[in-house]
Amino acid sequence: MISRDGSVTYNNAITDAHPEALQISDRFHLLKNLTSYVTEYLKKTLKPQVSIQAVSQETKEVKTIRQADENRKLILKEKYEKIKQLLLEGRCKTEICRSLNMDIRTYDKLMSMTPEEREKSFETKNMIIHEERVKQKMERVNEVRELKRIGLSNRKIFRRTGLNRKTVSRYLDENFNPVHAAYGKKRNGKLTSYIKVIDEYLEKGIMGSYIEEKIREMGYDGLSSTVRQYITDWKRRRKKYYDRSRECGIKWKQQKEKIY
Repeated sequence: MISRDGSVTYNNAITDAHPEALQISDRFHLLKNLTSYVTEYLKKTLKPQVSIQAVSQETKEVKTIRQADENRKLILKEKYEKIKQLLLEGRCKTEICRSLNMDIRTYDKLMSMTPEEREKSFETKNMIIHEERVKQKMERVNEVRELKRIGLSNRKIFRRTGLNRKTVSRYLDENFNPVHAAYGKKRNGKLTSYIKVIDEYLEKGIMGSYIEEKIREMGYDGLSSTVRQYITDWKRRRKKYYDRSRECGIKWKQQKEKIY
């Protein structure tokens, strides 16, 4: 038994030297021939072009919006906690930023901070002052609702508290939000004329990088940090006070049900 390649010269030489020998293909050429035959078979069997249904741009945008909608509710501190968790899972920086809809520059800045600097960045002085004011307002709101709960009329309530009738009615509304509608929207700079557009995008859950790109197309030529800071403040106050207001509304509704 003699193994050889497909050359006719080898075939003739072996036949002359040993006519009774069994000639077989060597291992390399056996696999090579098999591969060639399979390739030709697939070429005849499969279509020359195979159609693959692509994901539409609209579908991609919907997925992006849904993901961003979840992430937009996260304040910076919550994002940092998620970053630590993803790092423990072995995720790289690019994957983490994509997962959290976070700008890489924001990630680098956050991770390069000392623990003290990081904690300070989570809460600004203005936020602390505003939180205290909201707390005081909610104490006033709860006072009005307690007076209503024990049976006082609106007239008696505004006489006892010194509040006007309109304010008393607003405080008794279960959907009352202690955060002023204009809070955080006053910007005496280049961003002012784009605040409404930014808010609309944020309500839809659009990523900050995309928002900045769009307002720059509209003419914004200010700093990127200004845009990022506004978006951060927007997320922070929405997350914190929307949940608080909703909780107060639920408690007040339960109190009304007990009264009636």
